Amino acid sequence: MSRSARSTGRRPMQAVLALSVAVALAVNPAPAVASGGLPGAQLATAPAPAPAPAALNWSDLVHREIVVGGVKVPIPAAIAGIAAAAAVLGGLSVVVLHAVAGVLPPLPSAGSSQAGSSEQDVPGVGGNTAPGVAGPGEYANRFDFSAANTDPAVGGFSGIDQVGPGSYIVLSDDKGEHGPVRAYHFSTADHETFTPAGVVEFTDVHGTPYTEYMDPEEIRVLPNGNFLWTTEGSGKLGKIVAPQLIESTPDGKEVRRIDVPKYHVPNGFSTRGIHHNNGPEGMTLLDDGRTAVTIEENSLAQDGRKTSAKHSSLNRITFYDLESGRSTKEFVVRVNAGRGATSLLADEDGELYMLERGFFKDLGENGENKAEIYKLDLSGADDVLGKKALNGTEKMASKSLVFDFASKRPHPDNTEGLAWGPRSSDGRRLMIVVTDNNLSDSQKTYFHSVLVP
Repeated sequence: MSRSARSTGRRPMQAVLALSVAVALAVNPAPAVASGGLPGAQLATAPAPAPAPAALNWSDLVHREIVVGGVKVPIPAAIAGIAAAAAVLGGLSVVVLHAVAGVLPPLPSAGSSQAGSSEQDVPGVGGNTAPGVAGPGEYANRFDFSAANTDPAVGGFSGIDQVGPGSYIVLSDDKGEHGPVRAYHFSTADHETFTPAGVVEFTDVHGTPYTEYMDPEEIRVLPNGNFLWTTEGSGKLGKIVAPQLIESTPDGKEVRRIDVPKYHVPNGFSTRGIHHNNGPEGMTLLDDGRTAVTIEENSLAQDGRKTSAKHSSLNRITFYDLESGRSTKEFVVRVNAGRGATSLLADEDGELYMLERGFFKDLGENGENKAEIYKLDLSGADDVLGKKALNGTEKMASKSLVFDFASKRPHPDNTEGLAWGPRSSDGRRLMIVVTDNNLSDSQKTYFHSVLVP
Protein backbone atom coordinates (compact mmCIF):
# COMPACT_ATOMS: atom_id res chain seq x y z
CA MET A 1 0.00 0.00 0.00
CA SER A 2 1.31 3.44 -0.90
CA ARG A 3 2.08 6.06 1.77
CA SER A 4 -0.84 8.17 0.56
CA ALA A 5 -3.28 5.24 0.86
CA ARG A 6 -2.15 4.46 4.41
CA SER A 7 -2.46 8.10 5.31
CA THR A 8 -5.97 8.35 3.90
CA GLY A 9 -7.10 5.21 5.74
CA ARG A 10 -5.98 6.60 9.07
CA ARG A 11 -7.47 10.06 8.76
CA PRO A 12 -10.81 9.29 10.49
CA MET A 13 -9.03 7.84 13.52
CA GLN A 14 -6.58 10.78 13.60
CA ALA A 15 -9.47 13.19 13.44
CA VAL A 16 -11.25 11.51 16.35
CA LEU A 17 -8.11 11.45 18.49
CA ALA A 18 -7.15 15.00 17.63
CA LEU A 19 -10.63 16.31 18.23
CA SER A 20 -10.92 14.55 21.59
CA VAL A 21 -7.61 16.03 22.70
CA ALA A 22 -8.59 19.48 21.51
CA VAL A 23 -12.01 19.32 23.18
CA ALA A 24 -10.35 18.14 26.39
CA LEU A 25 -8.13 21.18 26.25
CA ALA A 26 -11.10 23.43 25.70
CA VAL A 27 -13.24 22.02 28.50
CA ASN A 28 -10.44 21.44 31.04
CA PRO A 29 -9.38 24.87 32.39
CA ALA A 30 -6.15 25.59 34.23
CA PRO A 31 -6.97 23.51 37.38
CA ALA A 32 -6.89 20.35 35.19
CA VAL A 33 -3.14 20.78 34.74
CA ALA A 34 -1.02 18.38 36.76
CA SER A 35 -0.21 19.54 40.33
CA GLY A 36 -3.27 21.79 40.37
CA GLY A 37 -2.33 24.18 37.56
CA LEU A 38 -0.41 27.37 38.17
CA PRO A 39 1.18 27.71 41.64
CA GLY A 40 -1.46 28.57 44.20
CA ALA A 41 -4.39 28.04 41.79
CA GLN A 42 -7.56 26.52 43.29
CA LEU A 43 -10.94 25.47 41.88
CA ALA A 44 -13.65 28.06 42.44
CA THR A 45 -17.28 27.16 43.06
CA ALA A 46 -18.51 30.29 41.35
CA PRO A 47 -16.99 32.88 39.00
CA ALA A 48 -15.47 35.83 40.78
CA PRO A 49 -13.42 38.84 39.71
CA ALA A 50 -9.73 38.07 39.80
CA PRO A 51 -6.58 40.13 39.51
CA ALA A 52 -4.63 40.12 36.28
CA PRO A 53 -2.88 36.75 35.84
CA ALA A 54 0.84 36.54 36.47
CA ALA A 55 2.99 36.12 33.39
CA LEU A 56 3.22 32.48 32.35
CA ASN A 57 6.57 30.79 31.94
CA TRP A 58 5.81 29.08 28.64
CA SER A 59 8.93 26.93 28.82
CA ASP A 60 7.29 25.10 31.76
CA LEU A 61 4.42 23.89 29.57
CA VAL A 62 6.55 21.18 27.99
CA HIS A 63 6.73 19.46 31.37
CA ARG A 64 3.02 19.66 32.17
CA GLU A 65 0.01 17.44 31.45
CA ILE A 66 -3.75 17.74 30.89
CA VAL A 67 -6.46 15.20 31.63
CA VAL A 68 -8.23 13.60 28.67
CA GLY A 69 -11.00 11.21 29.72
CA GLY A 70 -9.26 10.59 33.04
CA VAL A 71 -5.88 10.01 31.38
CA LYS A 72 -2.96 12.41 31.78
CA VAL A 73 -1.64 13.57 28.40
CA PRO A 74 1.58 15.61 28.03
CA ILE A 75 0.84 19.07 26.68
CA PRO A 76 3.32 18.65 23.75
CA ALA A 77 1.31 15.56 22.69
CA ALA A 78 -1.92 17.52 23.00
CA ILE A 79 -0.49 20.28 20.83
CA ALA A 80 0.50 17.67 18.28
CA GLY A 81 -3.11 16.44 18.34
CA ILE A 82 -4.34 19.94 17.69
CA ALA A 83 -2.00 20.20 14.73
CA ALA A 84 -3.43 16.93 13.37
CA ALA A 85 -6.94 18.25 13.83
CA ALA A 86 -6.03 21.33 11.87
CA ALA A 87 -4.78 19.19 9.01
CA VAL A 88 -7.87 16.93 8.95
CA LEU A 89 -10.80 19.04 10.03
CA GLY A 90 -10.07 22.14 8.02
CA GLY A 91 -12.45 24.94 8.96
CA LEU A 92 -13.78 23.11 12.04
CA SER A 93 -10.28 23.17 13.52
CA VAL A 94 -10.46 26.93 13.72
CA VAL A 95 -13.40 26.60 16.14
CA VAL A 96 -11.53 24.02 18.24
CA LEU A 97 -8.32 26.05 18.31
CA HIS A 98 -10.24 29.18 19.23
CA ALA A 99 -11.79 27.34 22.18
CA VAL A 100 -8.39 26.09 23.25
CA ALA A 101 -6.88 29.56 23.02
CA GLY A 102 -9.61 30.83 25.29
CA VAL A 103 -8.43 28.73 28.23
CA LEU A 104 -4.71 29.32 27.91
CA PRO A 105 -3.22 32.33 29.75
CA PRO A 106 -2.38 35.25 27.48
CA LEU A 107 1.09 36.53 26.86
CA PRO A 108 1.82 39.97 28.32
CA SER A 109 1.35 42.77 25.82
CA ALA A 110 4.48 44.16 24.25
CA GLY A 111 4.31 47.55 25.87
CA SER A 112 3.02 46.71 29.33
CA SER A 113 5.03 46.71 32.53
CA GLN A 114 3.60 43.47 33.90
CA ALA A 115 5.29 43.35 37.29
CA GLY A 116 7.20 40.23 38.24
CA SER A 117 7.58 39.02 34.67
CA SER A 118 9.33 35.71 34.20
CA GLU A 119 10.49 36.62 30.72
CA GLN A 120 14.20 35.94 30.36
CA ASP A 121 15.81 37.99 27.59
CA VAL A 122 12.76 37.74 25.34
CA PRO A 123 12.88 40.18 22.40
CA GLY A 124 9.92 42.46 22.04
CA VAL A 125 8.22 41.69 25.35
CA GLY A 126 7.75 44.81 27.43
CA GLY A 127 10.19 46.73 25.26
CA ASN A 128 12.89 44.18 25.97
CA THR A 129 15.72 43.51 23.56
CA ALA A 130 17.57 40.29 24.12
CA PRO A 131 21.35 40.13 24.18
CA GLY A 132 23.18 37.65 21.97
CA VAL A 133 23.75 39.91 18.98
CA ALA A 134 26.78 42.17 19.06
CA GLY A 135 24.86 45.31 18.08
CA PRO A 136 26.13 48.21 15.95
CA GLY A 137 28.86 49.18 18.45
CA GLU A 138 32.43 48.05 17.88
CA TYR A 139 34.85 47.00 20.59
CA ALA A 140 38.01 49.14 20.46
CA ASN A 141 40.27 48.48 23.45
CA ARG A 142 40.70 46.95 26.90
CA PHE A 143 43.15 48.43 29.41
CA ASP A 144 43.85 46.31 32.49
CA PHE A 145 44.56 48.87 35.20
CA SER A 146 44.83 46.08 37.77
CA ALA A 147 48.03 44.82 36.15
CA ALA A 148 49.76 48.16 36.75
CA ASN A 149 48.15 49.23 40.03
CA THR A 150 50.14 48.74 43.24
CA ASP A 151 47.70 50.41 45.67
CA PRO A 152 44.80 48.08 46.62
CA ALA A 153 42.74 51.05 47.81
CA VAL A 154 42.61 52.43 44.25
CA GLY A 155 39.64 50.51 42.94
CA GLY A 156 35.93 49.91 43.33
CA PHE A 157 35.31 52.19 40.34
CA SER A 158 31.57 52.63 39.95
CA GLY A 159 31.32 55.88 37.98
CA ILE A 160 33.36 57.83 35.44
CA ASP A 161 32.97 61.13 33.58
CA GLN A 162 35.04 63.25 31.26
CA VAL A 163 36.44 66.40 32.85
CA GLY A 164 38.24 67.58 29.73
CA PRO A 165 40.10 66.18 26.73
CA GLY A 166 42.08 63.18 27.98
CA SER A 167 41.01 63.83 31.58
CA TYR A 168 38.53 61.80 33.63
CA ILE A 169 37.13 61.67 37.15
CA VAL A 170 36.47 58.14 38.47
CA LEU A 171 34.34 57.55 41.57
CA SER A 172 35.11 54.74 44.03
CA ASP A 173 32.18 53.04 45.76
CA ASP A 174 34.26 52.23 48.83
CA LYS A 175 31.96 52.58 51.84
CA GLY A 176 34.73 53.80 54.15
CA GLU A 177 36.39 50.42 54.49
CA HIS A 178 39.59 51.36 52.62
CA GLY A 179 39.57 55.12 52.96
CA PRO A 180 37.29 58.19 52.78
CA VAL A 181 34.62 58.81 50.14
CA ARG A 182 36.76 59.66 47.14
CA ALA A 183 37.25 59.91 43.40
CA TYR A 184 40.40 59.68 41.30
CA HIS A 185 41.58 61.82 38.43
CA PHE A 186 42.89 59.85 35.45
CA SER A 187 44.67 61.08 32.36
CA THR A 188 45.15 59.47 28.96
CA ALA A 189 46.94 60.54 25.81
CA ASP A 190 45.59 57.82 23.52
CA HIS A 191 42.52 56.36 25.33
CA GLU A 192 44.34 53.05 25.37
CA THR A 193 46.13 53.48 28.71
CA PHE A 194 44.90 55.44 31.73
CA THR A 195 47.13 56.88 34.47
CA PRO A 196 46.11 58.12 37.96
CA ALA A 197 46.56 61.88 38.26
CA GLY A 198 45.31 62.77 41.74
CA VAL A 199 42.53 62.10 44.23
CA VAL A 200 39.50 64.07 45.47
CA GLU A 201 38.28 63.33 49.00
CA PHE A 202 34.65 64.27 49.55
CA THR A 203 33.60 66.06 52.74
CA ASP A 204 30.43 67.49 54.26
CA VAL A 205 29.45 71.16 54.12
CA HIS A 206 31.89 71.90 56.96
CA GLY A 207 34.82 70.30 55.19
CA THR A 208 34.79 67.28 57.49
CA PRO A 209 35.21 63.76 56.07
CA TYR A 210 31.92 61.88 55.99
CA THR A 211 31.17 59.68 58.98
CA GLU A 212 27.61 58.86 57.89
CA TYR A 213 26.89 55.91 55.62
CA MET A 214 27.66 56.61 51.96
CA ASP A 215 27.52 54.28 48.96
CA PRO A 216 28.82 56.35 46.00
CA GLU A 217 27.86 55.09 42.55
CA GLU A 218 27.76 57.56 39.62
CA ILE A 219 29.50 60.90 39.09
CA ARG A 220 28.99 63.68 36.54
CA VAL A 221 30.67 67.04 35.95
CA LEU A 222 28.29 70.01 36.08
CA PRO A 223 28.70 73.05 33.79
CA ASN A 224 29.99 75.07 36.79
CA GLY A 225 32.79 72.55 37.35
CA ASN A 226 31.20 70.98 40.41
CA PHE A 227 30.61 67.25 40.73
CA LEU A 228 27.18 65.67 41.02
CA TRP A 229 27.21 62.15 42.40
CA THR A 230 24.75 59.59 43.71
CA THR A 231 24.70 57.54 46.89
CA GLU A 232 22.49 54.45 46.94
CA GLY A 233 21.56 54.66 50.60
CA SER A 234 20.84 51.65 52.79
CA GLY A 235 17.79 49.42 53.00
CA LYS A 236 18.86 47.46 56.06
CA LEU A 237 16.44 47.45 58.97
CA GLY A 238 17.81 49.65 61.72
CA LYS A 239 20.17 51.36 59.26
CA ILE A 240 17.81 53.07 56.83
CA VAL A 241 19.53 55.72 54.72
CA ALA A 242 17.69 57.40 51.86
CA PRO A 243 19.35 57.55 48.44
CA GLN A 244 20.42 61.05 47.41
CA LEU A 245 22.13 63.14 44.76
CA ILE A 246 24.97 65.23 46.18
CA GLU A 247 26.68 68.24 44.63
CA SER A 248 30.30 68.91 45.64
CA THR A 249 32.95 71.43 44.65
CA PRO A 250 35.95 70.32 42.55
CA ASP A 251 37.94 69.88 45.76
CA GLY A 252 35.19 67.67 47.25
CA LYS A 253 33.31 69.94 49.67
CA GLU A 254 29.56 69.35 49.76
CA VAL A 255 27.32 72.09 48.37
CA ARG A 256 23.84 70.59 48.61
CA ARG A 257 21.75 67.43 48.48
CA ILE A 258 18.77 66.44 46.36
CA ASP A 259 16.21 64.02 47.75
CA VAL A 260 14.60 61.18 45.82
CA PRO A 261 10.79 60.70 45.77
CA LYS A 262 9.53 59.40 49.12
CA TYR A 263 8.39 56.08 47.67
CA HIS A 264 12.02 55.37 46.69
CA VAL A 265 13.08 55.48 50.34
CA PRO A 266 13.35 51.94 51.78
CA ASN A 267 11.40 50.84 54.85
CA GLY A 268 13.82 48.11 55.95
CA PHE A 269 11.39 45.26 55.18
CA SER A 270 11.94 45.12 51.39
CA THR A 271 8.31 46.03 50.79
CA ARG A 272 8.80 49.67 49.83
CA GLY A 273 11.54 51.70 48.19
CA ILE A 274 14.87 50.50 46.92
CA HIS A 275 16.21 47.07 47.71
CA HIS A 276 19.38 47.33 49.80
CA ASN A 277 22.38 48.22 47.64
CA ASN A 278 20.12 48.63 44.59
CA GLY A 279 19.35 52.35 44.45
CA PRO A 280 20.25 55.05 41.87
CA GLU A 281 23.29 53.32 40.40
CA GLY A 282 23.24 55.32 37.17
CA MET A 283 22.93 59.06 36.58
CA THR A 284 23.50 61.47 33.70
CA LEU A 285 22.91 65.11 32.74
CA LEU A 286 20.61 66.66 30.12
CA ASP A 287 19.68 70.15 28.94
CA ASP A 288 23.20 71.53 29.28
CA GLY A 289 23.42 70.30 32.84
CA ARG A 290 20.07 71.66 34.03
CA THR A 291 18.50 68.21 34.37
CA ALA A 292 19.77 65.07 36.09
CA VAL A 293 18.41 61.64 35.20
CA THR A 294 18.88 58.61 37.44
CA ILE A 295 18.13 54.94 37.02
CA GLU A 296 17.64 52.42 39.81
CA GLU A 297 19.89 49.37 39.70
CA ASN A 298 16.86 47.20 40.40
CA SER A 299 13.11 47.49 40.76
CA LEU A 300 11.58 49.26 43.72
CA ALA A 301 10.35 46.66 46.21
CA GLN A 302 6.69 47.53 45.59
CA ASP A 303 7.03 47.42 41.79
CA GLY A 304 7.44 43.67 41.35
CA ARG A 305 10.07 41.00 41.38
CA LYS A 306 13.68 41.80 42.05
CA THR A 307 15.94 40.69 39.21
CA SER A 308 17.15 37.09 39.24
CA ALA A 309 18.67 34.62 36.80
CA LYS A 310 15.15 33.88 35.54
CA HIS A 311 13.29 37.12 36.11
CA SER A 312 13.71 40.57 34.64
CA SER A 313 13.04 43.72 36.65
CA LEU A 314 11.15 46.97 36.11
CA ASN A 315 13.52 49.85 36.85
CA ARG A 316 12.52 53.47 37.28
CA ILE A 317 14.18 56.34 35.39
CA THR A 318 13.72 59.61 37.29
CA PHE A 319 14.27 63.19 36.04
CA TYR A 320 15.31 66.02 38.36
CA ASP A 321 15.31 69.77 37.78
CA LEU A 322 18.63 70.82 39.27
CA GLU A 323 17.60 74.42 39.85
CA SER A 324 14.72 73.49 42.15
CA GLY A 325 16.06 70.09 43.19
CA ARG A 326 12.69 68.47 42.51
CA SER A 327 11.82 65.36 40.54
CA THR A 328 9.83 66.24 37.42
CA LYS A 329 8.98 62.98 35.62
CA GLU A 330 9.63 59.28 35.77
CA PHE A 331 9.54 56.31 33.42
CA VAL A 332 10.00 52.54 33.58
CA VAL A 333 12.28 50.25 31.58
CA ARG A 334 12.61 46.49 31.72
CA VAL A 335 16.13 45.31 32.58
CA ASN A 336 17.12 41.82 31.45
CA ALA A 337 17.06 38.84 33.77
CA GLY A 338 20.02 38.51 36.09
CA ARG A 339 21.25 42.03 35.47
CA GLY A 340 21.19 45.42 37.12
CA ALA A 341 21.23 48.85 35.48
CA THR A 342 24.59 50.32 36.46
CA SER A 343 25.10 53.47 34.40
CA LEU A 344 23.24 56.04 32.35
CA LEU A 345 24.85 58.36 29.81
CA ALA A 346 23.38 61.07 27.58
CA ASP A 347 24.84 62.34 24.33
CA GLU A 348 24.72 65.91 23.06
CA ASP A 349 21.34 65.23 21.41
CA GLY A 350 19.77 64.03 24.64
CA GLU A 351 19.78 60.36 23.66
CA LEU A 352 20.14 58.06 26.67
CA TYR A 353 22.41 55.02 26.86
CA MET A 354 22.05 52.42 29.60
CA LEU A 355 24.56 49.85 30.83
CA GLU A 356 23.27 46.52 32.14
CA ARG A 357 25.41 43.87 33.80
CA GLY A 358 25.09 40.77 35.93
CA PHE A 359 27.21 37.99 37.37
CA PHE A 360 26.35 34.40 36.46
CA LYS A 361 28.05 31.95 38.78
CA ASP A 362 27.46 28.93 36.55
CA LEU A 363 29.37 30.36 33.58
CA GLY A 364 33.03 29.51 33.01
CA GLU A 365 35.23 28.09 35.74
CA ASN A 366 34.44 30.61 38.48
CA GLY A 367 31.47 32.50 37.09
CA GLU A 368 31.36 35.28 34.50
CA ASN A 369 29.78 38.67 33.97
CA LYS A 370 27.42 39.52 31.16
CA ALA A 371 27.03 43.14 30.09
CA GLU A 372 25.21 45.05 27.39
CA ILE A 373 24.84 48.69 26.36
CA TYR A 374 21.41 49.83 25.19
CA LYS A 375 19.99 52.99 23.68
CA LEU A 376 16.73 54.04 25.34
CA ASP A 377 13.62 55.46 23.71
CA LEU A 378 11.22 57.15 26.14
CA SER A 379 8.72 58.24 23.49
CA GLY A 380 5.31 56.75 24.18
CA ALA A 381 6.27 55.66 27.70
CA ASP A 382 3.98 56.61 30.58
CA ASP A 383 5.09 59.17 33.15
CA VAL A 384 4.79 57.34 36.48
CA LEU A 385 6.09 60.08 38.76
CA GLY A 386 4.10 60.00 41.98
CA LYS A 387 2.81 56.48 41.33
CA LYS A 388 3.85 54.71 44.49
CA ALA A 389 3.54 51.21 43.00
CA LEU A 390 3.32 49.96 39.42
CA ASN A 391 0.18 47.98 38.53
CA GLY A 392 1.22 46.37 35.24
CA THR A 393 -0.64 48.69 32.88
CA GLU A 394 2.19 51.18 32.37
CA LYS A 395 3.71 51.64 28.94
CA MET A 396 7.46 51.28 29.29
CA ALA A 397 10.45 52.80 27.59
CA SER A 398 11.91 50.67 24.82
CA LYS A 399 15.56 49.89 24.25
CA SER A 400 17.77 48.81 21.36
CA LEU A 401 21.05 46.96 21.68
CA VAL A 402 24.19 48.97 20.99
CA PHE A 403 26.85 46.52 22.14
CA ASP A 404 26.95 43.10 23.79
CA PHE A 405 30.19 42.31 25.62
CA ALA A 406 29.55 38.61 25.00
CA SER A 407 30.98 39.24 21.53
CA LYS A 408 34.40 39.99 23.03
CA ARG A 409 36.23 37.48 25.21
CA PRO A 410 37.19 37.19 28.00
CA HIS A 411 34.15 38.39 29.92
CA PRO A 412 34.20 42.12 30.76
CA ASP A 413 34.13 41.77 34.58
CA ASN A 414 31.90 44.02 36.69
CA THR A 415 31.09 46.90 34.32
CA GLU A 416 29.67 49.91 36.18
CA GLY A 417 30.42 53.30 34.60
CA LEU A 418 30.00 54.98 31.19
CA ALA A 419 31.68 58.14 29.89
CA TRP A 420 32.30 59.72 26.52
CA GLY A 421 35.64 59.96 24.78
CA PRO A 422 36.60 61.67 21.51
CA ARG A 423 35.07 61.07 18.09
CA SER A 424 36.87 58.88 15.60
CA SER A 425 37.72 59.99 12.05
CA ASP A 426 34.56 58.30 10.74
CA GLY A 427 32.30 60.22 13.12
CA ARG A 428 31.71 57.50 15.68
CA ARG A 429 31.97 58.36 19.38
CA LEU A 430 34.27 56.52 21.77
CA MET A 431 32.51 55.30 24.91
CA ILE A 432 34.62 54.44 27.97
CA VAL A 433 33.33 51.66 30.22
CA VAL A 434 34.98 51.23 33.63
CA THR A 435 34.70 48.19 35.88
CA ASP A 436 34.35 47.83 39.64
CA ASN A 437 36.69 45.23 41.14
CA ASN A 438 34.89 45.52 44.49
CA LEU A 439 38.35 46.24 45.94
CA SER A 440 39.10 42.54 45.57
CA ASP A 441 42.20 40.77 44.29
CA SER A 442 40.00 38.25 42.50
CA GLN A 443 38.48 40.84 40.14
CA LYS A 444 39.86 43.18 37.50
CA THR A 445 39.72 46.93 36.98
CA TYR A 446 39.31 47.51 33.25
CA PHE A 447 38.90 50.57 31.09
CA HIS A 448 37.00 49.26 28.06
CA SER A 449 36.50 51.34 24.93
CA VAL A 450 33.58 50.88 22.53
CA LEU A 451 32.92 52.84 19.32
CA VAL A 452 29.28 53.92 19.14
CA PRO A 453 27.60 55.04 15.87
